Amino acid sequence: MKWKFTPYNLDEWNKSSSRVLFVASEPNGDNPNGGIKDMGNWFRTAKDNGYHSNKLFHNRCRMILNGVLKSESESNFNNFRFMDLKATAGGARANKIEIANYIKDNKQDVMQYFVSEDENFGLRPHVTILLGNLAYELFSRHLRTEVQKENQELRWVQMPHPSAQTVHNESLLEACGEINNHLWPIDKAADKWFCKGKKSNGWLRATP
Repeated sequence: MKWKFTPYNLDEWNKSSSRVLFVASEPNGDNPNGGIKDMGNWFRTAKDNGYHSNKLFHNRCRMILNGVLKSESESNFNNFRFMDLKATAGGARANKIEIANYIKDNKQDVMQYFVSEDENFGLRPHVTILLGNLAYELFSRHLRTEVQKENQELRWVQMPHPSAQTVHNESLLEACGEINNHLWPIDKAADKWFCKGKKSNGWLRATP
């Protein structure tokens, strides 16, 4: 069964001038998620359902989103969409070959998240956050060139996956305050923020 990646609020997403798309590699079928296979619905219902036993993931997504939007309003989620490059669940460790094959076999389905002009699906984003090295690598190799042709004003950056165990929350919060200085147009090399604990983190230029 494929997972869905609806915007948090479709109507507000379409109206927004700051649509932010978070991109991970694949859903982790081993993690608690309340049985929800629509990430839009996951975030919509998280606060009233104990964050589906994954508060860390939720709060780090919120932290990054707030950094991009330069505010801490709950309404920021109206500008938010979360998707995985592979819509079928994997395990705790993602398989790069399987995800790459999924992208190739479902190219148009994956591409629409980045270039859509269909309001029923949700319009194209203005910013995309690549979560983790694998999502960044696969997007760069299999999607970036075509996305660039159809959504030339898209800006991008690479951040750690919100569930990454090496990420230190205080360091992430500080990085999120700087994130707008590191959003580059899609035709430029992306910046990357890495974190391997409290004393090993910082910004650098991402490489494909």
